[in-house]
Amino acid sequence: MQMVNAYLNVVKNNYFQFHGRMARAEFWWFALMNFLIALALSFIVLILSANKNIDLALAIIGIYYLALLLPSLGTQIRRLHDIGMSGWWILINLVPYVGAIALLIMLILPGKPSGEVYGPYHDSMSY
Repeated sequence: MQMVNAYLNVVKNNYFQFHGRMARAEFWWFALMNFLIALALSFIVLILSANKNIDLALAIIGIYYLALLLPSLGTQIRRLHDIGMSGWWILINLVPYVGAIALLIMLILPGKPSGEVYGPYHDSMSY
């Protein structure tokens, strides 16, 4: 149930939020739920493309990814804020190969309670 709550919290309450912090547990619950929904949509796309409905299949998956673009960027930026880094570090993802790995490592790091620049600290264990 935590996974569904984290996903709904991001999509409903924090859709356009790029400031503040995000606990590590909430981020990874959102990422897992997002992955499972994308996986289910991929199976639907596979079935539709086998029935020669490739345009409908691509529209379904495209709309989902487009709808989750801003919340996904917002969660990554707020997660970077939680470790005490600027949200502009998300641009490291533009560096081929190395950037995605570096961003993943940054997202895995535990939050820092010091530095109230981005908001109050939330312990991941309490989520």
